Amino acid sequence: MELSEDKLKAGLKFFVGTWQVDYLVNVFSSNLAHIPAAEFKDKDGKDFTQISYEFFEDHTCKLKNGATGVEESGTWKQVSSDKFEFTLEKVFGEMNEEALKALRTVEKDMEGGFVFSLGPLVVRMKKTAEGVVTEVKKPDIGELEPSDEDLKMNAIVGRWKIYKAFTCVKDNFDMFTRAEVEAEIERLKAAGENDDANSLQEMVCTAFGVVIEFTEDHKLITYNPIPPDTPQKEIDEAVSSGEFKLVDGMLQDSDFKMWKAVLGDYWYDSEEVVEICGEKQSSWKKLTPDADGHITYRMMMLERA
Repeated sequence: MELSEDKLKAGLKFFVGTWQVDYLVNVFSSNLAHIPAAEFKDKDGKDFTQISYEFFEDHTCKLKNGATGVEESGTWKQVSSDKFEFTLEKVFGEMNEEALKALRTVEKDMEGGFVFSLGPLVVRMKKTAEGVVTEVKKPDIGELEPSDEDLKMNAIVGRWKIYKAFTCVKDNFDMFTRAEVEAEIERLKAAGENDDANSLQEMVCTAFGVVIEFTEDHKLITYNPIPPDTPQKEIDEAVSSGEFKLVDGMLQDSDFKMWKAVLGDYWYDSEEVVEICGEKQSSWKKLTPDADGHITYRMMMLERA
């Protein structure tokens, strides 16, 4: 399975740097005690503290066993979100291919190190120095200008109604069609759960009455239905405040958003401010029509009006 760009970026930041042995565990020991690298000595009195791995951004690596003076260079790659493989032949001396295969694959642990098997031993490595990872900042979608081909993309222009809306049906939170929600209302009424039925009925009148319009000049406009019991005075006050316009018997939200086509896809500016691990995320979200022509937008799925 192909790894996402985010997983590859996280793997690069994790793996690039200098690593040394932290501790070892003998899987045949009675208590699986963690033995510090300096205390685990072979028959010649050599320990594991002088073994080091250095992984670089260009996917090369240098491996060294200071106790024996053996060094080698190789390459590495990320094979999953928490597993990495690299070439290794000589650092641990003469070994058969099966044993070498186990040494060449390491797995990230929960504490920010990685582990591998060396016969009956589990070796845990710790990072002792961060490596250099070049930060490449991709331009935000909002910063990109449409190409000539992008400017021809206008298939979403027009008005769209709500095909599915996010709500609860039989304790299942998901997106449902109006027919599915209305069936749930009847079920609740039959069960005597009138308060829940009335709440769901109100949701049908509001959510499924919304109309979304993508205009030629790249505005994304929302039209909200007017509840049937709304006093005319309230409607007039909403319009006179400038917050809404009365269009085709609906209230047009004056605070419209923007949409555009770039990189061959449709996008809209959600205007949301989101950070992940201190890194600001783009407020532009992709709009992707599915095979049936529906578009997922926020907590709704749209269909042509």
